[in-house]
Amino acid sequence: MKIYLVQHGKAYTKEEDPERRLTEEGIKETEKIAKYLYEVGVKPRKILHSGKTRARMTAEILSKYLGVDNVEETKGINPLDEPDIIIEKLGEIDYDVMIVGHLPHLSRLTSKLLGSEGEIVKFRYSGVLSLKKTEEGYRIEWYITPDLIP
Repeated sequence: MKIYLVQHGKAYTKEEDPERRLTEEGIKETEKIAKYLYEVGVKPRKILHSGKTRARMTAEILSKYLGVDNVEETKGINPLDEPDIIIEKLGEIDYDVMIVGHLPHLSRLTSKLLGSEGEIVKFRYSGVLSLKKTEEGYRIEWYITPDLIP
């Protein structure tokens, strides 16, 4: 089982757009990542996202390019949610899943899954962290950001 943790794409500030939709740059970077993930064969069975517009838009772009029809709003992945909420849900599934969320939640979730304290990965807008579940626990497979893709 693999878990792909994705920070939503760059969004407008609350002052610029109360809904905090993705900026043009956020859309382009997410599309760039999505195309790359498709090319390397990433295909989760389900994409989970928070109810926030910027996460939903990011999930929809990923879904379109990766050909994933199962996209679902989920509780427990908002910026200040406790990681245990989504960790419990992950314990109930045995297939590859993508989680589109926010900071600081993604950072805290990563640390908890890897059994560590503090920030392990410096997440970036539209960046994707791949974790693989093993008998010993979760392990980092790779981390990719839009600026690493030519």
